[in-house]
Amino acid sequence: MTAVAHTSYGALRGDSTGSGACGDIVVFRGVPYAAPPTGELRWRPPQPVPKWTGVRDATAFGPIPPQDISPERLAKRSLTMSEDCLTLNIWTPAADGNRRPVLVFLHGGGQALGHGSAPLLDGAGLARRGDIVVVTVNFRLGVLGSLYAPDWHGPGSTNLTLRDQRHALQWVREQIGAFGGNPGAVTVAGQSSGAIALSALLAGGCDLFDRAILQSGGLERVRSMAAASSVAAQLLATGILTRAEEPGGAEILAAQRCIDPGFVPPQGPFHPCIDGDVIAEHPLVVARTRDMPAIPVLAGTTRDEWRIFDAVLDEGVFTEQYVRDRAHALAGDGHDADAVVATYRADHHKLRELAGAMVTDYHFTAPTEQFVRAHAERGNAVFRYELQWPSPRAGLGACHDSCLPLVFGNMDAAPSLAGDDAAARHMSDVVQELWLEFVRGGEPWERYDGVGGPTMLLGAETGIERGHRAGQLAIWENRYPAYG
Repeated sequence: MTAVAHTSYGALRGDSTGSGACGDIVVFRGVPYAAPPTGELRWRPPQPVPKWTGVRDATAFGPIPPQDISPERLAKRSLTMSEDCLTLNIWTPAADGNRRPVLVFLHGGGQALGHGSAPLLDGAGLARRGDIVVVTVNFRLGVLGSLYAPDWHGPGSTNLTLRDQRHALQWVREQIGAFGGNPGAVTVAGQSSGAIALSALLAGGCDLFDRAILQSGGLERVRSMAAASSVAAQLLATGILTRAEEPGGAEILAAQRCIDPGFVPPQGPFHPCIDGDVIAEHPLVVARTRDMPAIPVLAGTTRDEWRIFDAVLDEGVFTEQYVRDRAHALAGDGHDADAVVATYRADHHKLRELAGAMVTDYHFTAPTEQFVRAHAERGNAVFRYELQWPSPRAGLGACHDSCLPLVFGNMDAAPSLAGDDAAARHMSDVVQELWLEFVRGGEPWERYDGVGGPTMLLGAETGIERGHRAGQLAIWENRYPAYG
């Protein structure tokens, strides 16, 4: 089955092939939302798509953004990689005149990895189940999307990843009606670095969406201007940007590997930065001090986010001294690292688990709680959750990324994250229905109303709890460095 959608830029042909059991869902793949950011546009904000005549084929995914991935892996997944990557993918029950709710998803990957055509993010099942339109987006990554070098590349060259995302959302507002979507009912969801970007868009006053879902965002990772300048200096030291000719994409990727990621948690060298243009202040500061768009927000984290990252470390690494060093790195000078360790020791007897729990809270849970608490206290609808569904892999618990198969229902795409048995699929059913209720404009559970407010715990026993882990989260109040 094929279908044609008529946008103001030209007509697009999609099909339902490759959707498996969801054969009644039409997919438009590789849809351009901006001009290719190549040549003179490499370090520039996204530009409008040139119009075309006839019907443009949209049955194949577009190239993924340049990233550190092997040619063998690309070939295995039938993918290509190119700087000409500013495309999105749309799953819809029909390209008709119905006005269905829209879910736009911003993928994670530290703003250095990932793409909207990943099997885990296939939107067919979610679109079919909820009678909604699902959109995934490709945007510039790594140095090409985040280099802070305004003196070198001029104004408008900073935070290109955020500029791409904002441009894509403008495209959705203007064009999604051609795909059976309602441009006045757009929810944007972001996971991991996608959630960090979404917090930055909210803090910047972006009004191109009507609801927001933040999943597992390390919201403290928005970088200061000084931190971003340090990363740029490391790249400039390689010499690839100071010669007469522009470097090739492969050279840029090679230079990225020279950038120091820092101690735990990593510095996030490619996350958004406070550039005084797209981002004037850190989102955590904005949330506390002034209004953001007054839209409903659903936000949360997994219980054991950091365990999947610590899994690569040998057991012998986790000594008492290492745990204290990690606590000090997180808490900062002037704070008692031993007191932090003591607080977590009551609930975590293994040093590996204790060390991971501290980073989970510092990097993910506490900043998310602080961000949405401030939003709730200004009278906005907020719905807090913690995912407690464990990975079937021993020791990972409810780890980072485990929310993805549950939300999209693509359990078989990553069975090691959340499982693929009957119980896991039932958990996915529960999560999907709650998310869809929010996307449709409803209230999926009781509103979060500040410190100790109701939090939905999603696991073997799903339900609301008040005061959930408020004591441990309070440790990280005022622990984040000054931003500027």
